Amino acid sequence: MVSCRVFYFQKASTIHIATVNNNVCKKLKGDVVLHAIFVDSKYTNPWTNHDIESTLDSINLAMKWIEDQASLSNVPLSIKVTYHQNKKTIPIYRDFRKKTLRSTLFASGGVRSVDKWANTIGKMAIVPLGPDTSSNTKTKIKPKDRERLIAKLRDKYNTDNVALVYFINNYYTDEVSVALHTGNDDSPEYAIVSFKEPAVIAHEFLHLFGALDLYVTPWDTKRQMKRKLNFAQKEFPNEIMAFAHRNINSLEISPLSKYLIGWKNELDEKSRQFLVGRKIKVAKYSIQNGCMHNH
Repeated sequence: MVSCRVFYFQKASTIHIATVNNNVCKKLKGDVVLHAIFVDSKYTNPWTNHDIESTLDSINLAMKWIEDQASLSNVPLSIKVTYHQNKKTIPIYRDFRKKTLRSTLFASGGVRSVDKWANTIGKMAIVPLGPDTSSNTKTKIKPKDRERLIAKLRDKYNTDNVALVYFINNYYTDEVSVALHTGNDDSPEYAIVSFKEPAVIAHEFLHLFGALDLYVTPWDTKRQMKRKLNFAQKEFPNEIMAFAHRNINSLEISPLSKYLIGWKNELDEKSRQFLVGRKIKVAKYSIQNGCMHNH
């Protein structure tokens, strides 16, 4: 699940998809780092060594699946999985304001509250990485603790592509997973994953690089949007952004999602009509420099 604005207009008849080639996680190509932080709280199951190890196995399986999908699309991609540790993996303790992620997120001021939670954890997660000599990420705000952590990781692993993912151990509860700030550039995007299925992990990771949900989410209130999302599920029956709780080996990344994460330079006609209708044009990737231009 992702919370973001879907479009912003560049011209009267041409739009740029807000999640595409934007913020810290721009295009899913080249050298990429997924940095995992395991978080304990009073109202979640405690992280045992077995839980952490099995979740890391799922993360690695999910990233290998994405690398294989990239290879099938002739896209160079190498994903390195790192995680918060101080000699050994130690979960960081931090409670949500409303006990659970779900109840906190959907309360008044929910995203701001979850951001505060993520920033506090980010401040603690910087400590094992040594003195903060990192350069700042290029956003429009004064660096926050989460942004400083991402900047430090970018310097440490010599890559611009750092995906920050928090893991909470609510595997057997009615919880949600979410990716935030994927459609703006004034706060670094991050994800919170509540489950350990590889497909769920891959789904949220792809959100960070621009993929959109192709199912009805709590943010979709308009009848037209629900109709479009239902259409997407019919057109893309094995799409990971529509069916995140299936076996990952039964899923694929659709042409629509490939455009959104930077694996295709332009949308095919069917995907374009689904996303924006018949009359509106969508920005196209420039092959030379990877920027977006109007066509």
